Amino acid sequence: MSSTQTPDSSGTPVGTAFPMTGYKHPWRVAIIAGLASYVDGAALTVNGIALVIYQQTIGLTADQVGLLTAVVTVGLALGALVGGRLGDLFGRRKVFIVTMVVIAVGSLAPTFSTDFTVLLVGIALLGLGVGADLPVSLATIAEAATEKNRGKMLVFTQVMWIAASLTVVIITTVTGGLGRMSGQILYGLIVVVALIGLGLRLTVPESPMWLQSREERRRGIHTVRAEKARVRDLLQPPFRRPFIVLSVFYALVLSASTVLGSFTTYVAVNVAGLQITEVVPYTILLFPLAFIALFLFMKYVDTSMRIPLFLVGGLVTVLGLLLPVFFGFTLVTILGALLIGSIGQTSCGEPIARVWGNESFPTMLRSTAQGFVFTFGRLTAAATAAVIPAVIAFSPGLIYTVSAIAALLGVVVGWIGFRGGRIANEFQHEQKPDSEYASRTTAL
Repeated sequence: MSSTQTPDSSGTPVGTAFPMTGYKHPWRVAIIAGLASYVDGAALTVNGIALVIYQQTIGLTADQVGLLTAVVTVGLALGALVGGRLGDLFGRRKVFIVTMVVIAVGSLAPTFSTDFTVLLVGIALLGLGVGADLPVSLATIAEAATEKNRGKMLVFTQVMWIAASLTVVIITTVTGGLGRMSGQILYGLIVVVALIGLGLRLTVPESPMWLQSREERRRGIHTVRAEKARVRDLLQPPFRRPFIVLSVFYALVLSASTVLGSFTTYVAVNVAGLQITEVVPYTILLFPLAFIALFLFMKYVDTSMRIPLFLVGGLVTVLGLLLPVFFGFTLVTILGALLIGSIGQTSCGEPIARVWGNESFPTMLRSTAQGFVFTFGRLTAAATAAVIPAVIAFSPGLIYTVSAIAALLGVVVGWIGFRGGRIANEFQHEQKPDSEYASRTTAL
């Protein structure tokens, strides 16, 4: 079989049936593609703050704020579903360039307009763009990496997510007295980052691994990555097991974290009787500790310590959620739950889901599968968020207990699914002939 390479339309060499390495500068690609995570973190944090500012300054009603928040959530979910599939069908580069344009355009509406309809359309576009970008950008990063640094690079995207949240908190602190202009500056941040990201992404060529897979499909070469490209392949062995495990795991851990990520201030004000100014300043302490925890996980995620750290993180998360249940709802216990739970989730939550989501599927299904997983998880978390206030009113301890149980179940599902290499790393297998690989099946 020949290994002669021919240039693709993007200028990237394309081989025949032999695996290709990633990009020449993988960490540069990781940072540029990882801007999707930065924008994701910024968009979610900005919406939580800026819409409240707009409620007070341009007259948005509570119902309108609720609708705009829901539109973002639904947009993120549907965007991931559609964008993930398009990234496998048409290539990573085309999709993540278009999505940055959509994000920039969508962010302009809440930056400059006060009309509710314009805000609704713009924020919907923002959610769709961010959702569509995430699975494609993560697949790009995974395909740029090697076995020695793939986990590190994917976990680093969560560092960018937290960095965005920190940036938003700092800007809010500095501009808090500017009224509507504070909200405009926050949404303007997203516009600026999206435009910078667009410019940088124009310099990133198409994923060589995706080009290789497409070329093999065109030439009828029967490798796994060329043959396994249909959505229905996700529901057949050997991909059915990781698809189901990841979907259930991600939905459980994301829902479990909702009370910490979205309702800590709400609980502090409505249950403990505290003022917002008594709570928010202390949350800044979370960021340096979260960065430390993530960088430690980055160090070991590509080693045999991955699963032990995953289990420890799960235990820490559960204990953090139970802290106010056993010791009452005070400033110390509420912030302690946020701090301890967030540290635990660095190794048993979103970061490990991103690593497993890229390792578990071949190139032509990689972003498709992640899109489905992200959509299911975010819709489940959104449904959870919708009922949390009512449950808190009935019994705040109950919602923290249920969240702890959900986190525990998620960790158990992840451990059963991924322990001992029961789910293969597809980067090590997808270049094999499909006939050889077809013998691998799973019990699930």
